[in-house]
Amino acid sequence: MNLFEMTIAILIVAILAFSLFYTLVVGRRQKAIDGEFDSQIADHVQKNVYAKNPVFLAYGIFFALLLFIIFFIAITFY
Repeated sequence: MNLFEMTIAILIVAILAFSLFYTLVVGRRQKAIDGEFDSQIADHVQKNVYAKNPVFLAYGIFFALLLFIIFFIAITFY
């Protein structure tokens, strides 16, 4: 494994570890309201619906990494 692949592997592991930690922290902060299924949406999410939504962020990061992988394979094998 060369230096570039090792750097990418470390970066991927760091992103996964941060994501797991962040998910656990956010999950612990959420409080269930008795008798209701949904809770209030945070103010910073309401102001920036697309930028602060974790689903859109996950899709954006996924497609950015996918494009990077396609670019890497194209450079390496062609």
